[in-house]
Amino acid sequence: MVNVLALILVSVMTLFSTAAQAQPVTASIDRTEITRGETVTLTLRVDGAQGGVQMDLSPLEEDFELVGTRTSSQLRSINNRTEMWIDYYLTLFPRSEGQLEIPPLQVAGVTTQGGLSVNVLPRAETRMDGQELFLEAVIDKESLYVQEQLLFSIRLYYTINGIRNPVFTELNLPDTVIQNIGSPNQYEKLVDGVRYGVYEKQYAIFPQRSGTLTIPDIMFRGEVTDGSSRYVFRNLATRTITSFTEGYEIEVLEKPANYPANAIWLPANNLTITQRWDNDFSNVRIGDAVGRVIRIEATGLDGAALPPLQLPSVDTVNIYPDPPSIERAYIDGNVVGTRVEAYQLVMTETGSVRVPGISVPWFDVDTEEIKYATIDDIAISVGPLRSTADGSGQQLPEDGNALDPGTLPTGDPAASLIDSRSPPLWVLTLAAALTALVFAFVWHTRRRQMLLSQAPAEPEVAAPMYRRGLSTQDEANAFQELSQACAQNHLPAVRLALIGWGRQYFQDSDLHSLDDVARRADNEELRELGLRLQQALYGSGDHDSKADVRRILELVSNLRNERNKVLSKAAKEARYALPPLYRA
Repeated sequence: MVNVLALILVSVMTLFSTAAQAQPVTASIDRTEITRGETVTLTLRVDGAQGGVQMDLSPLEEDFELVGTRTSSQLRSINNRTEMWIDYYLTLFPRSEGQLEIPPLQVAGVTTQGGLSVNVLPRAETRMDGQELFLEAVIDKESLYVQEQLLFSIRLYYTINGIRNPVFTELNLPDTVIQNIGSPNQYEKLVDGVRYGVYEKQYAIFPQRSGTLTIPDIMFRGEVTDGSSRYVFRNLATRTITSFTEGYEIEVLEKPANYPANAIWLPANNLTITQRWDNDFSNVRIGDAVGRVIRIEATGLDGAALPPLQLPSVDTVNIYPDPPSIERAYIDGNVVGTRVEAYQLVMTETGSVRVPGISVPWFDVDTEEIKYATIDDIAISVGPLRSTADGSGQQLPEDGNALDPGTLPTGDPAASLIDSRSPPLWVLTLAAALTALVFAFVWHTRRRQMLLSQAPAEPEVAAPMYRRGLSTQDEANAFQELSQACAQNHLPAVRLALIGWGRQYFQDSDLHSLDDVARRADNEELRELGLRLQQALYGSGDHDSKADVRRILELVSNLRNERNKVLSKAAKEARYALPPLYRA
């Protein structure tokens, strides 16, 4: 009997558990016909649920993009009958036009009903007046050559203040190189008599393959308060806003057939090549190194796209290249790339040396012409080794003694070095001793100067900081001066440097004492340390000034770190919020 009752109890609990898991779910949409760029709201109602409902929304990804979600819980009692449910509101953005089906979804272990569809109509060509938000995408050309620069801009026009969490469609195009041109621009513009705030993002796109380049439709979404006075945990309710603009299909052409076959393909708006020599050619001798710097600059090309130069070899010159410098800049909305190559040319023989010029072919995309950026040849006259000569024209070493191997005697090698023109041995010995004495004196003098320059200099105890204008950029320099004064434990310099730092940090020219700095910092410990520092300066008090100085520097560093954290947090929040349109 006990086993039978246990079996019945388990069966009843299983039935209740199954009924609890199989909760009724209904799906509905707020409208069945929309215009391209608008959104539709799909509502999923789960009866009897209290939260934590599992659902699979992946079937929606083929035709829709989920841009926002929110929930609403309801509980009511009628005639002692309690009902509860949760509504899930899904904001869907259609990916294409036409009749789009909303597929059945798995929600709380139940499959929703089918048969829901939305008809997406083509977007009107003309912009609708009175829009609080609209999006615009602009390209600078409708066709271009492979690897040529395409400028693409996304502009959001808005009259709504307080847009939060703005998100744009990310550009992820295959076989392309995409670069952001600087930071987003923010400005105002009148459109049909209405003042709009404009948030603009600019890109440079370099297609790497010919054919059709497809830029997808661009969508924006953000959040704003709904304008109602309903608070949820003292926070205003928000609503999702979206805007949409169509993409582009751009023809990408192959490079012209008449472009030089062995040359690197360089499509640009402008390309120049210049050179600079670091030496004077008027007195070049064998063994001298001549510096040559070559700079290539291209408008509409990245610096990484500029090729390395192939310099021809010169028989009488050894060439030693330095690592190239590659840079990228943004000027007037264009990418400007530069490549700088430096060489050292060491002359090995006398005579006239011809250094060949350079010619770089490139394609002018504005005129569709093949052009050449060139550097002309240059001739360098190379003289013999630096030396003097006697009257017969014989090359002499720097000491003026010519040694002709053909005239040396074959006897004692030591005696052969002395001929009728050589001075006496005692003269040479005396000259060598004087030379060593002079060398020792010069070495001692230079070493003394070097040691003096490395010794800690007496800090300047005047007050140049009081004459320095207030500038946020000078705060770091003032802190560096304070750190140096603390490291040297020079109390007068510490006092002046601390006051000077406080004036820059608080941007207050009325700070004239250590007590003023402590008062502005609202730090009692800093005030006590300043008092003990002044006592040490005027001879009263017997304590470790080094420990006080170290603690002063720690407190100042903490103040700077706290402010940097606040500024970093504010900058991070500013990146995710659009500025107010109407200034106070």
